[in-house]
Amino acid sequence: MRRKEVVMASITSDSASATAVPDREVIRAELEATRSAYHRLVNSLSAADWKKKSSNPAWRVGQLVWHLAWGAGYFPRGVEECRKGKSRTPPAWILNPLNMLITKFGSRGATPQSVLEKYDAAHARIVTCLESVRDDEWHKGVKPLGAFGAYKTVESVFHSATLHFREHEAVIVEALRRC
Repeated sequence: MRRKEVVMASITSDSASATAVPDREVIRAELEATRSAYHRLVNSLSAADWKKKSSNPAWRVGQLVWHLAWGAGYFPRGVEECRKGKSRTPPAWILNPLNMLITKFGSRGATPQSVLEKYDAAHARIVTCLESVRDDEWHKGVKPLGAFGAYKTVESVFHSATLHFREHEAVIVEALRRC
């Protein structure tokens, strides 16, 4: 190994060991709390609530809860993108209209039971993904091109599941208060 490579390997090794490894159990508890909150929210909705317009003019309440369940299935992909350092997320000008169409069409015929099952299946994949993360992978990341263009790490993707839920939960709660 050349001197520069030895120095770089040493710096990389030192910075990796100096970086704290996230507590997997804390992340798992956060994900489980989010899953429980999602269940409470969906189970609190009446048939009339399901059809109410949300404060997001593009979607109704039932469409938003479907979107949350569908979207949860993409978090393991986000982890994989961080591991590889390559994002396949399309630019926001493509992603946002596509997201709206997928949600409008995908949510047709959705029921509280079907969205709970979809969310639980996605949650199980997220937890399996969490178990697969090695200590040296937590801080690997990527800057996606999509709607949420901030730099993401393996760790932040797991927290994004909760942030995504909270964002849309607030929109749903606001819609239910208005009526």
